[in-house]
Amino acid sequence: MALNLNSIQFLIHTLINVYCFVLVLRIWFQFSRIDFYNPLSQTLAKLTNPLLLPLQKIIPSFKNINLAGITLLFILGVIKYPLINLMGDKIIVTYWNTYLLVGILHFCRTIGETVLYVIFVGAIISWFNRGQSVLQFTLYHLTEPLLKPIRNILPNTGMIDFSPMILAFILFYLNRVCYDLFPVLWSLA
Repeated sequence: MALNLNSIQFLIHTLINVYCFVLVLRIWFQFSRIDFYNPLSQTLAKLTNPLLLPLQKIIPSFKNINLAGITLLFILGVIKYPLINLMGDKIIVTYWNTYLLVGILHFCRTIGETVLYVIFVGAIISWFNRGQSVLQFTLYHLTEPLLKPIRNILPNTGMIDFSPMILAFILFYLNRVCYDLFPVLWSLA
């Protein structure tokens, strides 16, 4: 089921999704202990600091898990549908627990999509760039904890690494399962 959005709703939907993508990258960079002085880390910090810094004063990080970022990601998922609904032609009233469920589903979907994009970008860069670049090194440190367990299961195939394809298939399958379990809410997330 596709959302039928007017132009303002589409803009709100897109801006929240892109900001959440950047936010997940920042959380992931901090969790993976990517160098803070990496240019990409600096860009992510500058883009997310306006909303994240006030929240970090209230919710501190635990070890290298950015709890304020996780909370902000959930909050954005909860308010996205009411904002889109408010800008529409007809207002649909739902219960607050529906918004919370959409927030949880948005959280899961955004993390899955971010992992998928990072894997695809890493795979494409590996085709064209045989040397070590800063971006390739960063993507390796992000994806290696996810791909290494899959590589340990797969037989050695030489130069071709099938683990990104297996992880992408798992993410596509989980997306389909969530769509089957929550058909309307998953499309809102």
